[in-house]
Amino acid sequence: MTHKQLIQKLEQTSDEGVETGLDSPPPVKAISEHPFAKFIGILSNSEATEIQRAITADCSQIDRTEW
Repeated sequence: MTHKQLIQKLEQTSDEGVETGLDSPPPVKAISEHPFAKFIGILSNSEATEIQRAITADCSQIDRTEW
């Protein structure tokens, strides 16, 4: 679908329909074709939070004398 076609479709859709469409997840095809799709759902929320904390703590600090 081109940009113009999408705009035309949105103009023909009711406000409620647009809001519903924006709240919907992307089509399954788009998700399944993503290169990282095989990793969806492999971490629990607590594991993901732990990884985010580690990245924030370790990657936000730069040791300029290391190299």
